[in-house]
Amino acid sequence: MLSRRLQGMLGYARPLGLALSRPSFLRCALRVAAEALRSFFLPQFENALLRLRPVVNVDHPLDAAIPFDPSRVKKYLEFVQLWIATFYRLWRFYGRAAGRDIVDFLEAIRRLYAETGSVYRTVHTTTTRPAKNYNLRFAVIHAVDPHLDCVPSLHVILVVANWLLASEIVRRRGVDRARGFGAGQADLWVRSLRDEAVAITESVLYVKQHSVNCVGASLYYLKRRFPAFGDEEADAFVRDLFVAGSAGLEAAGEIRRVILDVCSAMDRVYALRPGRGWREPILEFIRGFARRGTEPSRIAVRAQSRI
Repeated sequence: MLSRRLQGMLGYARPLGLALSRPSFLRCALRVAAEALRSFFLPQFENALLRLRPVVNVDHPLDAAIPFDPSRVKKYLEFVQLWIATFYRLWRFYGRAAGRDIVDFLEAIRRLYAETGSVYRTVHTTTTRPAKNYNLRFAVIHAVDPHLDCVPSLHVILVVANWLLASEIVRRRGVDRARGFGAGQADLWVRSLRDEAVAITESVLYVKQHSVNCVGASLYYLKRRFPAFGDEEADAFVRDLFVAGSAGLEAAGEIRRVILDVCSAMDRVYALRPGRGWREPILEFIRGFARRGTEPSRIAVRAQSRI
């Protein structure tokens, strides 16, 4: 069994202290924070105020089959804490020898914000979410997230990428050279990161912050960004969704199928014209919703009133 010390989610104090203690880490951390503001928060608030770009609703009918579960909001909000804890633990496990790897890890996180932001600054996407603040956590979400950056889901991308990036570092550095691990525990830690990615991906659907369409589009992006995350790995990840702790979700199999169908459809579009880059299939997907002639804001208001 992986020890509670490794399983549990870290707070922010120790990672922050580590970042402040090493200039290279601090520079990277500040770049991540600046990129999050520039590529995720600023485009949303700018558009909410000035309406510079179109907003497209990307709901799928199957979203209604997933019950709204406010208790999942705590897990939903752990996505930043998850990769920050990984940053800290990689240092604890490998020390100075992994300094370059950790800098690259932080730079990869920054790049995820930048690349998804290149979609958000072109067109905004939204889904139907409850307007009511069920608790303080929902109040915070509604205050800081205008809910205009849904495709691709940065939430899903960050937690899956966190697992993939840590896996590569552990593979390269060696499971037996990690300080504080017993035999085989490095592998268990990496697997726990995957488990967290699965749980947080489920949570974005249970708290109605994303659609199944968003998850499929995010996995497509991850396959372009990470060669180790191929068809087999993506399929296995989706098969694990709504398995543990989701008893009674009758549409689970159909939800998994739709997620994979969306991902595969984008794969096919990309394969036809790879020279146009990874963004074009996502933008084409969004344009498909826009061409249906729906009015996203009215749809969202009507649906919210029923929740």
